[in-house]
Amino acid sequence: MKKQSLFKIDGYVLFSNKIPKQLKSIFVIIILFFIQLFPSSIVGKNITVCKTCQVSSLKQAIQIASEGDTIQIKKGIYQEGFIPIAKSISIIGEPGVIIDGLKEKHVFGIYHNFVKIQNLKIIGSGISDLAEYAGVYAEKVNHCYFENLELEDNVYGFYLSESSECIIKNSSSIGNAENEVLGGNGIHLWSSHNNQIIGNHLKKHRDGIYLEFSERLKIDNNESKENIRYGMHFMFSSENQFTNNIFKNNSAGVAVMYSRRILMEKNKFIENWGESSNGILLKDITESVLSENLFKGNTIAVFADGITKIEFLKNNFIDNGWGIKILGNTDHNNIQDNNFIQNVFDISTNTKSTTNVFLNNYWDHYEGYDLNLDQYGDVPHKTIHFFGYWIAVYPFLMILYESPVVLFLQGIEKAFPIVTPIEFEDKQPRMKVRI
Repeated sequence: MKKQSLFKIDGYVLFSNKIPKQLKSIFVIIILFFIQLFPSSIVGKNITVCKTCQVSSLKQAIQIASEGDTIQIKKGIYQEGFIPIAKSISIIGEPGVIIDGLKEKHVFGIYHNFVKIQNLKIIGSGISDLAEYAGVYAEKVNHCYFENLELEDNVYGFYLSESSECIIKNSSSIGNAENEVLGGNGIHLWSSHNNQIIGNHLKKHRDGIYLEFSERLKIDNNESKENIRYGMHFMFSSENQFTNNIFKNNSAGVAVMYSRRILMEKNKFIENWGESSNGILLKDITESVLSENLFKGNTIAVFADGITKIEFLKNNFIDNGWGIKILGNTDHNNIQDNNFIQNVFDISTNTKSTTNVFLNNYWDHYEGYDLNLDQYGDVPHKTIHFFGYWIAVYPFLMILYESPVVLFLQGIEKAFPIVTPIEFEDKQPRMKVRI
């Protein structure tokens, strides 16, 4: 019996001598072409970095790395300065790795597709009035991946510019912002589409998350708190969704501006409190959904300015100064199946007419009755009261809240309800809290 031989390239067994010689030649050409075109899938290698290793710095490892290689960093502090990456590589640290940018520029500058960075502490971006330096900066790339990174003392945390299909996951960024002018954002996206921001913790930045001209984003399970301006702020960024996030104790919670088709679901807006602080500011947006969110302890839970075709569904407004503040340029919105509990003012407006619809909400201030026991009030609920209307028109009148004069006027209102905006009515209020 003839012994079967094997054909190998770089140790890879390809085929036996049973295959015709001409076909073997074709296979060899195809495989060699594939190795040249996609080296990472065939010959990617590991490079170890440590203080006593042959490769002792991350910059050195990046310089000798080829496409598809993985750099593994051992515990230690690596004072590297600005680290540019212009090849498809992975950088993975073990616990206790610190990369120090020495206040030069960006700590990491990503300028190539398919770069992955995991398990590092990244500190010390540069500070400049002319440049927006970040702990991790990515420009005009696709498929970047950043996970389990701990960023501290950087002006910007993550900055993506014209970059798509990237993921920022399970990371944190603690900023050094002292005011709005000098501070940067925790996660900043400019003209970057189809990205995911998942499970991150952001604090002490100007804005925790900032989005501009960025669409089709998934923003899920993040916590943004104690920021100088907004927990999240986006402008001109349509077709996005943010769900299950927490925005707590920021100067203002979230601002959604000049956008359309936004899904805002199951988020928590908590204790965003200040002279004019909002849980969420909705400015010139349309065709969007705000559902199953918790607004608790905010100065104004929702400030609505110039919005149309928004569905407010199954939200909880609890212990806020104002539940929803609706300006007169806000039309054709549906406020349904929400709970309004222990707010100073549930609804406030500066107009006497509206095209907005209130239906089937629970109002703890409702004084009606349910004779047919169908769980809905038999008489409409007036969502706006005398003083609430005049406060929206003349805010300085708030100093009179619960004064004898106001209490007297509220008594007159019950006898002569015509003095309040009659179109702001829930025609069928719930008798019980929606669970």
